[in-house]
Amino acid sequence: MIQVKAFLTGCGALALAATAPLAAHAADMPANWPVENPKPHFAELLSGWYLRGDVGYRFNNVDAVESFTPATGQSYPDSLGLTAGAGLKYQWFRADVTVDFGAPVRMRADTALGPSQYSTRVDAVSVLANAYIDLGTWWGFTPYVGAGVGASYLRSKDYVDASLPPSPLGSLVTHTTNFSWAWMAGVSYQIAPTWVVDVGYRHLDLGDIASTTGSGVVGDSTLWKSLSTDEVRVGVRMLLD
Repeated sequence: MIQVKAFLTGCGALALAATAPLAAHAADMPANWPVENPKPHFAELLSGWYLRGDVGYRFNNVDAVESFTPATGQSYPDSLGLTAGAGLKYQWFRADVTVDFGAPVRMRADTALGPSQYSTRVDAVSVLANAYIDLGTWWGFTPYVGAGVGASYLRSKDYVDASLPPSPLGSLVTHTTNFSWAWMAGVSYQIAPTWVVDVGYRHLDLGDIASTTGSGVVGDSTLWKSLSTDEVRVGVRMLLD
């Protein structure tokens, strides 16, 4: 009987010794428990510098047309855009400088005298300084918002005024440089240690451009006002280390 009591007492002591650490751990507040943070899918490179390239589809717009015969309607057809640039990323902040090229497209203006009385081919080159804020990363996707300021060089050529006889010398090529601004939003996803895919939207204000055949005839001029574009872009960023 004494041996049985000694055996049961020993088992009880072993059970208490085994459960004591669990009880002590359970008494801790959950906030004190160690938590392992998941490691990022790719380690962030040290330099933060990157190169970028984008291709976009531009939904172009011209707000108004000032001409000798008042315009009753105007159109600025859609076009393609290309972007190249370089920038620097630090934690949640990013900044870059970009050069954008808008492919030539023919704008038209209708009047009471007929459709497409005025038309011209216009292209644009914009240089912008941009800043972005990353809004966190979820499942590898990083949404962002941004804005940019700079200048746009607009060029008008092959201008036609249907009310004037064609000039034997052709039309003048006119050009102007305007203040430009943009705002953008999008989402990026890192697909490799040095490559990031970016899909985004951008509104870009381009300013005004005037057109003329150079004939010297009164009224031989058209002002295309407040050109802008809403662009859907797909691009890549190459991270440098």
